[in-house]
Amino acid sequence: MRSVAIASLLATLCLSHNVRAADDASRGAARKLAQAGVEALQEQHYDVASEKLERAYAVLRVPSIALWSARALEKRGKLVEASERYLEATRLDAAVGDAAVQRQARAEAEAERQALLARIPSLTIALSGAPAAATQVTIDGEEWPSALWGEPRPTNPGEHELRALHGAEEVKLKVTLAEGDKRSETLAFQAPATPAPAVVKAPPPLTAAPASTQRTLGFVAVGVGGAGLLVGAVTGILVASRHSDLEGSCNAQHQCDPARQSDIDSYNSLRPISTVALVAGGVVTAAGVTLLLTAPRSDRRTELSLGAASLRLTGTF
Repeated sequence: MRSVAIASLLATLCLSHNVRAADDASRGAARKLAQAGVEALQEQHYDVASEKLERAYAVLRVPSIALWSARALEKRGKLVEASERYLEATRLDAAVGDAAVQRQARAEAEAERQALLARIPSLTIALSGAPAAATQVTIDGEEWPSALWGEPRPTNPGEHELRALHGAEEVKLKVTLAEGDKRSETLAFQAPATPAPAVVKAPPPLTAAPASTQRTLGFVAVGVGGAGLLVGAVTGILVASRHSDLEGSCNAQHQCDPARQSDIDSYNSLRPISTVALVAGGVVTAAGVTLLLTAPRSDRRTELSLGAASLRLTGTF
């Protein structure tokens, strides 16, 4: 089997147009690389085989070498790359070297690719918590274009690391795929915290002044008003006395003795004081009495008495 495979490969290379396009040294090197690659593959040295066949294929792009290169990639677990290499083999020109052998290589590549497709896992990703336009996603360090998010991506079996970067925030996710797996994963960023609504404290309800405070204000107002009434009464008496005294010094036309001018001035000064004191005292006293009478009840009895020259308010509580 081993010798047949190598002989078949060499036969396809001898008369290839692509081989003729290369110089003699390149042809010789490519033949040796291809032969060594097939030998390594049959000895199950898959990494060595893949490396040698890859280099040979870079020089001699024919279906037979593409087929063996794809087989080596498949053995290494590179199922996605193997599928693409099988596809290349089916599209290469078969009219080179031994055309029948090349056509057989293309047919085998198509059959082996169809058998491989069902084994290739697929991975689908979605993004949440960040805008796609401002986010970058990579798989095993390679960029995953945003246009393909949400679509199944052929992915080799094994462990893979997904990373999503949005600004300074990064989301990492490790995924392990087995052959034939169909997986979907979401890369979720933390949603921006919604500020709590400001709590507005309701103002304390307005309450009526305590009864004791209202009564105190009432007593103060009555005291101030009483003092005003007292001042008004005293100045009123003085005004009346001055008026009587000056009345004999003035004639019917209210012309008075010039010697009494200072008394006249004093009389004129006292008149408004008496009037203002009486009016203000009355208003303030009335306000105080109103406060006392409208204060919340608490076992009380209030008496208002008016004396000859005084106002007295008494109460029992």
